[in-house]
Amino acid sequence: MLKPASILLVDDEPEIIESLRDILEPLGYTVHCATDPRTALQKASQQQIDIVIADINMPEMDGIQLLRNLKTMRPLVQVIMVTAFSTLEKIQACLEAGASDYLLKPLADMEETLTIIQEADQRVRRWRRNFMATMQKTKED
Repeated sequence: MLKPASILLVDDEPEIIESLRDILEPLGYTVHCATDPRTALQKASQQQIDIVIADINMPEMDGIQLLRNLKTMRPLVQVIMVTAFSTLEKIQACLEAGASDYLLKPLADMEETLTIIQEADQRVRRWRRNFMATMQKTKED
C-alpha cells in the first residue's frame, strides 16, 4: 500500500499553515511548513514533496514564481495555489505555470479543500504505482 502524499504548506500567514496542518496530519499526510518561498524551495530540494499548497501573494517572491521554480525542480509535483485576491489573470497564470488547482481564501469550505487535496494525492499515488510497475517490468525483461 502506498503512503499518503507528503505536503508542503507555504503561506506567510502562520495561522493558515497551522489550521491546514491540524486537518491534514490526522488524515495521515506528512506535512512540512514554510512561511516564505525561499524556505519552501529549500525544503522541496531536501525532502520528498508530492503536493505543495502555496499562497499566491507573499513578500520577497510571489507564489507564481515559487510555482515556476518548484516545477523546474520537481516537474511532477502537484501545486495547489491559494489566494484571497483572485483575478482571472492570476488564475490563468497559475494554470499556465503548471498549477494543478487553486483555492480561494478564506478556506471556509473544508470539504472542497480536502477534495482538491485528495485528488492531487490520488494522482501522485497513481503515478507512483505506474512507476513501480514499470520498474518491476524492466527488471523482469
